[in-house]
Amino acid sequence: EVHLSPHTAFAGLFFVSTFARGILLSVLPLQALALFGDAQSVSLLYFCVSGAGILSSLGIPLIVRRLGCEPAFLIGATAMALSAPLLATADPVAFAGGMFVHVFAVAALEVSLSLYIMHRVRRRELARFEPKRVLFAVAALTLGPWLGVFLEGRVGHALPFAVAVIAALASIAYFRWLGLHRARMPGSLTRSANPFQPLGRFFAQPRLRLAWGLTVARSAWWTMFIIYTPIYAARWGLGDLAGAAIVSIGTAWTVTVPFWGWVARRHGLGRLFTLGFCATGLLSACVFAFAGEGGSTAALLVLAALGATMLDGAGNALFFRAVHPWERSEMAGVFLTYRDASQLAPPGLFALLLNFFTVPIVFLAASGWMLIAAAYCRYIPRRM
Repeated sequence: EVHLSPHTAFAGLFFVSTFARGILLSVLPLQALALFGDAQSVSLLYFCVSGAGILSSLGIPLIVRRLGCEPAFLIGATAMALSAPLLATADPVAFAGGMFVHVFAVAALEVSLSLYIMHRVRRRELARFEPKRVLFAVAALTLGPWLGVFLEGRVGHALPFAVAVIAALASIAYFRWLGLHRARMPGSLTRSANPFQPLGRFFAQPRLRLAWGLTVARSAWWTMFIIYTPIYAARWGLGDLAGAAIVSIGTAWTVTVPFWGWVARRHGLGRLFTLGFCATGLLSACVFAFAGEGGSTAALLVLAALGATMLDGAGNALFFRAVHPWERSEMAGVFLTYRDASQLAPPGLFALLLNFFTVPIVFLAASGWMLIAAAYCRYIPRRM
């Protein structure tokens, strides 16, 4: 019989809930490309959906306040299951609606699970728990992209969407198996006000601003990698499966997350973040320089993902250490808009750039913001 520690069992929830998203990770941009015809139109779609997602992220703390963390999680998992049939259709309008429901589901799951982290994991244990959580979550993002495209292209179009529904329902069952539905959450976690009110308090705090900005840069690179690598591979002769394989192999660097977590504890977040941002930024620029050379660009993308994985080794520890206990719910809702901001800004920028350039320009643009983020790492407090 295998006995899991409470933290390991809790971290396992992030694999189950993330797999519902991971199985569709590379399927969705390819489905959007097939429905809308070109990379610029796909960029505009992601831009609009992510803009709506930011509003939903700010509203989720109201759901937490009125209903509690458990209903917020259940709403998110149910929305994830309901989005899959819409995303499986060949109707562009239904697909766009499914994308919005999907984005809302991801936001609801992330906000509610972040609150459970802050309730169940002590601050001094975050440095050990975060790499473990990231390991489980990114493992789902490693297996999912290639498997989803393989099932969709070689077995049946509807199959990855059916798997997403099953995974979403399984996350509800796992949630209840952990006993989280019986957890009594402190009032400080569920207090909220007008969804826009916490914005001023959040961005008035330098450490929270820094945590948000660096997390946006990191997440925006992953957004670029996940959306545009399959499109680049499909349009530049590598093929759909090759693009999904690059995404899966790139995210497979998750096996190194515990090591980077140890590096962060040993040498500080500042040094780790500077190294990760610089490596990813420089390698992304090389992808642009060698665009069209299939094997070289594939290898460079996989190596650039290693640099981004260094950043994942610290997870969201910067935010968890900076936020005050009495405003966790409100601040978590604002902080987690990083996911929507990182999905909004790159497609918006790329929709403009793709008017004048071909797809490889996205790798050069991503290089730029990663190197800027590296410069801001000098403001990370030394004690972190």
